[in-house]
Amino acid sequence: MNVRIWQLRQGARRLGAGGLAGLGMLVAALLLHVFQVESLQKTIHAQRARMASLRQAALTREATPAPAPLNPLALLPPTGEASRLVGELERLARSHGLALPRGQYSVSPLAGTTLQRWQLVLPVEASYPALHAFLAAALERLPNLTLDELKLKRDRIESAELQAELRLSLFVEAAP
Repeated sequence: MNVRIWQLRQGARRLGAGGLAGLGMLVAALLLHVFQVESLQKTIHAQRARMASLRQAALTREATPAPAPLNPLALLPPTGEASRLVGELERLARSHGLALPRGQYSVSPLAGTTLQRWQLVLPVEASYPALHAFLAAALERLPNLTLDELKLKRDRIESAELQAELRLSLFVEAAP
């Protein structure tokens, strides 16, 4: 055993400090390769196999025809339903404590489409929370209703009541 130690010391003396540093780096590089690079290569192979299976699944999915896209305009109610929808809007207003004593209604066709636009101008006097709740419920319940304009006015700053003018549009499918 003493002979081996003596031979190692002689070899180290011949290599010098630079040679020993190089030898240490070589050993470190080999260890790094064994522990890091090979494990990463195994991960890469597993990822490539997964990617190949996903590509195969995508190719089979592309082979099946996709359903035809749904036309949202086909979901609009017919013109005959417009008066019922305006009635539902008035019922929603009453349920939120709003009175709609008068309003302006006009119907106009949309150029280049089979749609009709019912324009509603409704003056309302209410508190802001009641007005907000009514608008939120109306827009949620009637998906073909849009809020085009909202004008708010208050006589005095301390007044809880607002005078509002609502401009709404209700879209319906015109009869062919």
